[in-house]
Amino acid sequence: MTDPLFAQTTCEVVRVALPVPIDSLFSYAVPNELAADALPGHRVLVPFSGRRLTGVVVERSTSASPRETAGPEHNRLGEERAALATLEQVLDSEPVLSLALMNLLREAAEDALCPVGLALATALPAGSAPSLIRDLALLPRGCEALRSGAVQGAARELLAALDRGPVDEADLRRRLPGAAALLETLVSDGLVRRGSRLRGPRARVKTERVARLRADLDVEHTCLTELARAPKQAALLRRLAELGTLATHEIGLRTAATPAQLRALVERRMVEINQREVPRNVLGPAVERDQAPTLSAEQSAALEPICCCIRERRPQRFLLHGVTGSGKTEVYLRAVAEALAAGRQALVLVPEITLTHQIVARLRARFGDELAVLHSGLRPGERLEQWQRLRTGDTPIAVGARSALFAPLEKLGVIVIDEEHDSAYKNDEGFRYHARGLAERRAALAGCPVILGSATPALETRHRAENGEIKRLVLQRRIAGRPLPAVEIVDLTAERRRQPRGHKLILSKSLRRAMQQTLAEGGQSILFLNRRGFSTQVFCFDCGFAERCPACDVALVYHAADQRLRCHYCDFGKPPPEHCGGCGQPDTALLGTGTQRLEEEVRARFPQARLARLDRDTAQRRGHVESVLGGLRRNEIDILMGTQMVAKGHDFPGVRLVGVISADLGLHMPDFRAAERTFQLLTQVAGRAGRAAAPGRVVLQSFVPDHYAIRPVVQHDYEVFYHEEIGHRATLGYPPFGRLTQVMVSGEDQEQTHKAAEALAASARAQAAGSACEILGPAPAPLPRLRGRYRFQLLAKGTDSQAVRHASHHLNAAARRLGPGIQAVVDVDPINML
Repeated sequence: MTDPLFAQTTCEVVRVALPVPIDSLFSYAVPNELAADALPGHRVLVPFSGRRLTGVVVERSTSASPRETAGPEHNRLGEERAALATLEQVLDSEPVLSLALMNLLREAAEDALCPVGLALATALPAGSAPSLIRDLALLPRGCEALRSGAVQGAARELLAALDRGPVDEADLRRRLPGAAALLETLVSDGLVRRGSRLRGPRARVKTERVARLRADLDVEHTCLTELARAPKQAALLRRLAELGTLATHEIGLRTAATPAQLRALVERRMVEINQREVPRNVLGPAVERDQAPTLSAEQSAALEPICCCIRERRPQRFLLHGVTGSGKTEVYLRAVAEALAAGRQALVLVPEITLTHQIVARLRARFGDELAVLHSGLRPGERLEQWQRLRTGDTPIAVGARSALFAPLEKLGVIVIDEEHDSAYKNDEGFRYHARGLAERRAALAGCPVILGSATPALETRHRAENGEIKRLVLQRRIAGRPLPAVEIVDLTAERRRQPRGHKLILSKSLRRAMQQTLAEGGQSILFLNRRGFSTQVFCFDCGFAERCPACDVALVYHAADQRLRCHYCDFGKPPPEHCGGCGQPDTALLGTGTQRLEEEVRARFPQARLARLDRDTAQRRGHVESVLGGLRRNEIDILMGTQMVAKGHDFPGVRLVGVISADLGLHMPDFRAAERTFQLLTQVAGRAGRAAAPGRVVLQSFVPDHYAIRPVVQHDYEVFYHEEIGHRATLGYPPFGRLTQVMVSGEDQEQTHKAAEALAASARAQAAGSACEILGPAPAPLPRLRGRYRFQLLAKGTDSQAVRHASHHLNAAARRLGPGIQAVVDVDPINML
């Protein structure tokens, strides 16, 4: 006889991916009234561990698989086959993720060791799903206590705040910060109830109220009969018949009518009031359309195989390796045109938001405004509007930063990844995907080519091209035969010997002379410094004490704009001290050079020049980046000073000089990619000079002018650097000759955290014994303390990909079993080693 506890009732079951750190799908029973809508790709609201969450339906069947978690409730014997919880609500009328994209994300999540629910959530517009908020409400006993005066003081104030209706608990705690303990007492005494309710999505499409005539209305007959004694209403009705659908806020401007007359027509059911979507303009002012230029022979040769793959719907990976100014963007535009001509869509990715403005302008000039922009710089509602434009299938081009890779494009004809070497394409938190690899997978599914463009390709990409995995297309010359800029390297060690003792050297003699000459000739200059802030640190010459962040093991940086020392990691801030914090002496000094200090130096030496600064501090002001880059393009700025955001991808015809203040600043970082990043950055920033008819010039200031990552920049010789660096990688077994997985263990107690990291490493070593994978560490991280947490890292490293993969899975499983207060983040194929 079957135990009724395990009796199985056949029902419709969905398996849902939830945004929780558990790598599993969760099974829920589907009520009959929701059965038609609870389909894969739809978002649903489900109960989970005492709360309600929004998830995505991944699979549907008629019974729960024993491999999946059967809802959050379990039976009393601890069996997996528990009574299923019931799905509560279907949130979408159409799928928000296609089956193809959902399957792709599931595979990528498995490779990245990321719970599938977190991966799927990453692919959806932020804030587009309803959220659950915890609220507080008065119970009858609470109302009675408030009315009778039985409670006084803070308790009465708290009850009075709830008297007008339920209040968001988080909002109440912010308004009454000292009421936390009192609140718990009121809840336990039965005066206040704690509950929850759904709040609509944060991201909403902008709408407006519009008025239009009833569809079957005979206007003239109505005006002559029902409105014969209401001539003003009749006049408004006739005017609406002429104008068609009209926004209600425009009626007063376009007619002589009053709101009361409009309401009268609505009450007579002659006019209907509806809502219509009015997407916000995120593209900017209109752009003048351009004419496609004649391609160079190199461009034509590169474009031909790409277009062939687009027409044949054949997946193929291309590396478009072209020097700066060689016309890679024009090749992208022609490939997009080919895809559109074939009735397909195009996806164009750039590494940073600042670069979207330029590529969007080029795309609009060629194809008009039928494109959508997706990046995190948009407000949630704006991003949702752009996403929905693509989802309808009416907008053929998507452009944006890394996350635009998840755009809902069902007819992809080409994918472009500009500046493919950039580390920004790797997501460093949550779902740790690399956009390059995911784009290659998406292109293979769509049957289309993917173009990886760069003047300085990632070593892994260049090596894959050498091995035949990627077809390499080369653009060796700048457009119109323009020469690459002449590069001069200034030896800062020798330069400093010639300076008076104690003199702070920021601009060398060669760079100052070049800047003066460029100004005299009416040209523009870019000064590049890969560091923010006014100076590096506050330092005492007597005892050597430096002001540091109390929560992070890094020096504080002085920012002149707000006259504060700030931490660039946790944003801790404090005023500069009047005396040394170590010995009490008053003689501290600002050392180092930041963008603000550089600006002060340039302003003192070139008072007549028009200056601008662009770094992460100034870029936080909405619209500032576009304003500065537009001013440079319009020749309204003589000298632009900035960090990495001025180094990449921009095309400014008036820029004749590029100065690099400290070329070797990142060269000695504890990262095996330090030399590669230095060469790429210097080559990229040097490429901003001389992109028009006038020749360009570059001055690099360095303490190690003969380093193999710096010297090849003089000849713009990627191949010389590549062959030197690839040899070092082969000797040490670093990518592309080996695989890496990084584990970062952190906790507030240093000793406890170190022991946890050691236990994790010992467990991994035992698992990897005898394989071609070694476990390195644990060792203090390059930033050993960050935001109040001590950090230790260990690496799984080896030439056998499968062995490293097995070790990574073991580390990921073991990391979940660490003690309370200890966190471990597993990063497969890490890009950021700090």
